[in-house]
Amino acid sequence: MAEQKEKDAYVVCGSVQSISQNIEEFDPDEFGYIIIDEAHHGTANTYRKILSYFKPDFTLGLTATPYRTDGEDLLEIFQNIAHKLDLKTAVEIGVLVPIRCIRVKTNIDISDVRINGIKYNSQDLESKLFIPERNNIIVNTYLELVKDKKTVIFCASVKHAKLIADMLSERNVNAEAVSGSMKNTERKRILNHYENGDINVLCACDLLNEGWDSPNTEVLFMARPTMSKTLYTQQLGRGMRWSKGKEYLMVFDFIDNANLFNVPYSLHRLFNIREYRPGEYVLAPENKRELEKDLIARGEKPLVYLDFPVDVKDYEIVELFNWQEEVKGMISQMEFVRMVDVQSETIDRYIRESKIIPDLEIPMGQNRTFKYFKKEKVYAYAEKFGWELITPANMKDKFMDMVERMDMSYSYKPVLLKGIFEHMDNKGRVRLEDLVDYFIDYYETRREQGLVVEKRQCLYLRDYTRKEVERNILSNPFKRFEDMNFMRKSKDLEYIELNRQILKRLQDVEIESIKVHCDRKLKEYYGE
Repeated sequence: MAEQKEKDAYVVCGSVQSISQNIEEFDPDEFGYIIIDEAHHGTANTYRKILSYFKPDFTLGLTATPYRTDGEDLLEIFQNIAHKLDLKTAVEIGVLVPIRCIRVKTNIDISDVRINGIKYNSQDLESKLFIPERNNIIVNTYLELVKDKKTVIFCASVKHAKLIADMLSERNVNAEAVSGSMKNTERKRILNHYENGDINVLCACDLLNEGWDSPNTEVLFMARPTMSKTLYTQQLGRGMRWSKGKEYLMVFDFIDNANLFNVPYSLHRLFNIREYRPGEYVLAPENKRELEKDLIARGEKPLVYLDFPVDVKDYEIVELFNWQEEVKGMISQMEFVRMVDVQSETIDRYIRESKIIPDLEIPMGQNRTFKYFKKEKVYAYAEKFGWELITPANMKDKFMDMVERMDMSYSYKPVLLKGIFEHMDNKGRVRLEDLVDYFIDYYETRREQGLVVEKRQCLYLRDYTRKEVERNILSNPFKRFEDMNFMRKSKDLEYIELNRQILKRLQDVEIESIKVHCDRKLKEYYGE
């Protein structure tokens, strides 16, 4: 993973996960350059970990799918784009093959499948898709329209992939299922036989989403519904390489019935194309598009249409409502809370009482919705209810005010603040493990000295585990500060971090005053 040049030009090169997981193997002072492959995989926290460890002179991120599943913008991390080539442009200039599409409607209803962000609930989805009629549609589509063509079928699960492969094999099609649970040698054998041998169909789940390309693939079956733009684009890319005699990639989108908010991606949705004609180009160089349009205008069928039993006049308008696109630039309820000087419970109550009305609500399961607001509406509500907006300039003052007015139903908040300010590094970070130790030491010392520890239901009055202490810290004192965006927790490095806008404005004398204030509040709480 590391290549040595002259000492001041050592290069560390690898995927974001491999660099992050093996970071302690490197001397951070030796590496002046970082090359990160599969850059879309990294979370903001992973990148912070890498870049703060190496402090490189130059960082290069490489990805063919510049979309992140967490909705963050890669530009926030890499800041500058040296080169950008999207799929549409790559096809138009001839780097990748043109794409044609046929939409296959299944009449399977997935409208009540629960979703979490951009992911379907796997159990719900599998129960909907393990229906003989849908699987027969997949198999029959292959046999009737593209038999003997090299085809990859993206399935909903490993079990689903095995089932489709078995069904095709029963119909004398040489098909195999591939999955990450296979032995590496067996997987390589199957992939090699598919690309260079007699296997015509690969049935796969997540295994072939990236890191594998097949120039000989002529057909893709998108039989696995996904709301992830990244996942759909990765799957699409598996068959877009040129090979001898390959004029286009044919994509079959299997269209299940869904509601407005859980519609999966399809080619037309991905590229915002409203008009659909079976077999027509979705992506192609302009001269190819115009030639085909001219043939249709003269009442002639393009030759490719003769391969498929579809009517050249059969077209429809595709409903392209994409709520993921709609919410771009809008403010989520969590962001709303962090923008104004008011507690999350107040905003929850105002929404229930219809004093605040979201501009868009996204159902996430049977009893849960995500609420979004236009930015100007947030400002208007703040002015209406007299809430002051929290900005980088006033964040430290808001934090100090919250500490001063600290409401306490338990003793946890001042203990948390003392632990943070006694253990944080110069970047405002504290290891969660150190905070767990601090809480245990604090309450165990009180218990050993015969002092009041906490209320009777408190976990520190019984046997407890370190994990319970961690949950206690994150659910009780920390959450209030997190709601206000004063602190955050890193999932990768397991530390709590003070907001940087607060840290850079906080003076040493103010930190000492916070500690003194926390001691005073604890004495008041215990009546000592």
